[in-house]
Amino acid sequence: MISPLAYVDASAKIGQNVKIHPFAYIDANVEIGDGCEIMPYVSIIHGTRMGKNNKVFQGSIIGADP
Repeated sequence: MISPLAYVDASAKIGQNVKIHPFAYIDANVEIGDGCEIMPYVSIIHGTRMGKNNKVFQGSIIGADP
């Protein structure tokens, strides 16, 4: 399930049974494994590779410089 209020770049690879909540941002060249859940206001930045069954909590930024 991908919320229509989320942004998912057309080049992102999204696995099966992935939930992407409203206002999430999935950049280009991102892979999200099966069974992941991306909560609201999460940003997953270019080049990130996620395995299976991860849950990323609200407001997180994955793949950016700290």
